[in-house]
Amino acid sequence: MKSGTTVFQRTQVARAVITALCGTASLFIAQETLAQQSLQRVEVTGSNIKRTDTETASPVQVLTREDIEKTGRQSIQEVLRGITADGLGSIPTSFSNGFASGSAAVSLRGLGVNSTLVLVNGRRMTTYGLADDGQRNFVDLNSLPLEAVDRIEVLKDGASAIYGADAVGGVVNVILRKNYVGKAIGASYGQSSRGDGKTVRAFGSIGIGDLSKDRYNVFMSLEASKQQEIWSKDRGFIGESDLRSHNFWDTSNGASRGYLGVTSATANSPYGTAVVGGVRQNIINCSPVDPVTGRCHFNPLVYQQVQPQIDRLNFFTRGTLEISPAMTGYAELGIFNTTTKASGTAGSVGGGRVFSGNLFNPAFLQPNPTMPANHPDNRFGVPVAINYLFTDYNGRNIEAENTVSRFITGLQGSALGWDYDTAIGYIRSELQTTRTGFPTVNGIQAGLNNGTFRILGPGGRNTDAVLNAVAPAVGIKPTSSVALIDFKATRELANLAGGPLAVAVGAEARRENSNTPDYPGTNNGQLIGLGFSSFKAGRTVSAMFAEVNAPVSKMVELNGAVRGDHYSDFGNAFTPKVGFKIKPIDSVAFRGTYAEAFRAPGPAETGGSSFGFTNIAILSAGNPAIKPEKAKSYTMGFVLEPFAGFSSTIDYWRVERKDEILQADPALIGGANTGTPNSQVAGNLPGSLVIYDALGQKVAVAAPFTNASRTMTDGVDLDVKYRMNLGSYGKLTTGLSWTHVNHYRRTSDGVTVEYAGTHGPIVQSSGSGTPRDRISLTASLDQGPFSGTVAVNYVGKIKLVDHRGEEAEDEGDGTVVDAGNGLVWNWDGVSSRQCGAFNLTGQPYNNCKLPSFTTVDIFGKWTVMKGLDLNFGVQNLFDRKAPFDAYLPLSYGVNWNQGYHQAGAVGRYFTLGARYSF
Repeated sequence: MKSGTTVFQRTQVARAVITALCGTASLFIAQETLAQQSLQRVEVTGSNIKRTDTETASPVQVLTREDIEKTGRQSIQEVLRGITADGLGSIPTSFSNGFASGSAAVSLRGLGVNSTLVLVNGRRMTTYGLADDGQRNFVDLNSLPLEAVDRIEVLKDGASAIYGADAVGGVVNVILRKNYVGKAIGASYGQSSRGDGKTVRAFGSIGIGDLSKDRYNVFMSLEASKQQEIWSKDRGFIGESDLRSHNFWDTSNGASRGYLGVTSATANSPYGTAVVGGVRQNIINCSPVDPVTGRCHFNPLVYQQVQPQIDRLNFFTRGTLEISPAMTGYAELGIFNTTTKASGTAGSVGGGRVFSGNLFNPAFLQPNPTMPANHPDNRFGVPVAINYLFTDYNGRNIEAENTVSRFITGLQGSALGWDYDTAIGYIRSELQTTRTGFPTVNGIQAGLNNGTFRILGPGGRNTDAVLNAVAPAVGIKPTSSVALIDFKATRELANLAGGPLAVAVGAEARRENSNTPDYPGTNNGQLIGLGFSSFKAGRTVSAMFAEVNAPVSKMVELNGAVRGDHYSDFGNAFTPKVGFKIKPIDSVAFRGTYAEAFRAPGPAETGGSSFGFTNIAILSAGNPAIKPEKAKSYTMGFVLEPFAGFSSTIDYWRVERKDEILQADPALIGGANTGTPNSQVAGNLPGSLVIYDALGQKVAVAAPFTNASRTMTDGVDLDVKYRMNLGSYGKLTTGLSWTHVNHYRRTSDGVTVEYAGTHGPIVQSSGSGTPRDRISLTASLDQGPFSGTVAVNYVGKIKLVDHRGEEAEDEGDGTVVDAGNGLVWNWDGVSSRQCGAFNLTGQPYNNCKLPSFTTVDIFGKWTVMKGLDLNFGVQNLFDRKAPFDAYLPLSYGVNWNQGYHQAGAVGRYFTLGARYSF
């Protein structure tokens, strides 16, 4: 007997190890119990009907509090970034100097941060005060409290029929604790193996009153954390601009670049340059000097950060009172504060002119700053227009403090055979941003005219008084809010062959307001290096919805939902959804859904204006006549549970979205390259303008946002989990989560391009791209007071092009012009020309591929005594370095993929923590 038991245990161990290595585990999939202890009905994200079977027709991924703890991650943003369904367009905290600085967001299926609906306890949050790229409004993940979380449910399917607008790529529902009894305090400390990036976190929770016994419960949670910044210059090549050691070009300011030609080397440097007698010269002496261009070299990446400083202070409380056996009242209050301090590359001036404008102030042309002949740094004896990099300010900096206040109060209970839940609520975001290091045109010119602003080179610094006059701090206070009231009720109507016929009905009304003013000086071209972005809008939304779930037999379950929304600014939307689950035997179920969804135009797209650059300025304004984006989504898959402890799901998914809201194509706006000086003429699109400067050159095109493209993306999700009791060895849990993207196709102006496996679409992904594969693999062992987890995270390779089939034109002289950016490259007549990055010999870099990237994390916990837990984690255990991304240095001024390789930029990271419950 003893020998047989030992053999059996070892066999199970071997079986579990082989299973884990073959990919039967997951870091981020639902953790189900081996046997349900009760048939309690629960509500699952994606449905308003409570059920005992949580495996619905729609694919839902559940991250329990325990799952989150075992990742070792310290914020909701970090946790959600690990979900394999999160794709291009998400906003990591490393994007610290974009339009939406200080925020973080998720983008399910890569459809954009404004096409993933984020809920808290099943209800909407308000959006961040700044819009991504001046257009896309979204919920800031930094404003959600980690300590108060009970679980996170991720619906990977369209759900506008249940929740309304924005649920196109899916839904993230952050569910906070509701009935907690006890007390807990804890703290954690983390830092990288380089000694930087320190994170200190402290938290506490208290819950009094057992609702089932005392008829009340009050829960409070307080959490504070401080994350230190990490500088790019402390991470090897990530902070270097001379990349010749990587068989790439020297991208330093002033360096010669053979693929571009001498004349296009960047002239901006802290030493200053000026054109004298048709020749550009350095204003002051410097070293090193490029032997070809004669210009000063300077590394602009010394001011960039891998991660910004982030301070968080979150408070959440919930009170629940049993008014009667059939009625319970509840109230929730949350105040979530996040302050982000970030730095980016230094501002610069030069290039002959500065254009800014918007449709309310169509064209404003500022002259290039000129150094007078009598300026103490002018050694040429004549007035000269200058190029200059403002290193005096130690980069361009932003401090963004966002405070989100959330209040919900409501009643839930039973009456007349119905279970109901109704609430009113108000959620408000108040953002205060302050930017420094952004010079003004008039400030520079005044400082040059009176001789107070000096060009001193690196290490030299003008006085604070001079710097404040040239580049005064600027700030804005954007706000957004949602006021809501809702009601929903469910009941069972009849017994069918497979179980009760259940229905849900409900209604909702809310008022949404957004107000984002423009930074002073951006509306007239005075503030250099910051685009104009401003919007103000408000609207009222009302909706009614219904849902039915019909288990027509023991094998077949059908469900459907429908919702009608009315928006005061664009009209009505009607969205249905249907699904099925067929279970021929207990261990196998087939499932599928069809859903329609929509995204209502955001306030930046309907009520204001935003500003950007290409070769000429493109001005985009809110369009009150814009239509909502519409989508259709399909899922088809099966659930397999062949034996106790093992469960797997595989689902094919497809999303088709049309009427996408985009900035107008400048080529369609039209207009000749030259025209009447100082004129504005109507463009080819309705409401558009073509703007010419004093020389008659086209400097800008302007048009409202428009519905102009459509996208189709599809792929497969595989989720597997396996649990075993290993006897004296403990309990083993393994899992695999794998998302594969078959296609990501976008059609604009009649042309369809494929982005799957590439760096595109650049305009939405900021160069992060669309890897075909993301995999998370874990194995956890719980044995007595000890538990340990090993997690493997994989991101697939990416081709160094914007889209598949991107062609380069053969010039017939041994060179080609790259279609993606117009750069001229050498070509040997043999190698592929379909690449967006070339090495020092003019060949496609690394066979035109960004390699795959894999990291390993570990986490361990020791229960020292009752109530006291110590934990230890290491992220990126083997200190894998982020691979050099040759596609990005020229386009985005970074050397690594910020969207997917953050762990490789930070490096090995240690965390030590403790929790005491009593």
